Amino acid sequence: MIYIILYICRKGVDVQIPRFDKNLEEFYSICDQIELHLKTSLKCLTQQESSQKYLNLPVAPTKTESLGLNDNTLTYPQFLATATAQVAYTKEIHDTLVAAAQNISPSD
Repeated sequence: MIYIILYICRKGVDVQIPRFDKNLEEFYSICDQIELHLKTSLKCLTQQESSQKYLNLPVAPTKTESLGLNDNTLTYPQFLATATAQVAYTKEIHDTLVAAAQNISPSD
């Protein structure tokens, strides 16, 4: 391989030898992307486990109402309504805790 590069350089053709620092930077960039994908996968698995724990009914994969669904399946609109209610309830609890903390601590 070295002989080919030397031969090409003697003929007057410029050959760009890859720089180590650029390749190392690209390697670390790819490693960062892999790390982000793994973190996202872990969060998705955690969310799926929580979903199965707290909402143990399967959700229909289509947005429209389907007549062939059994009673143990949530439609997508029902799932959205449930998730919206859970978020609203969580926000209400958070606001209540913040108000209680402000009442306990003396304000300056």
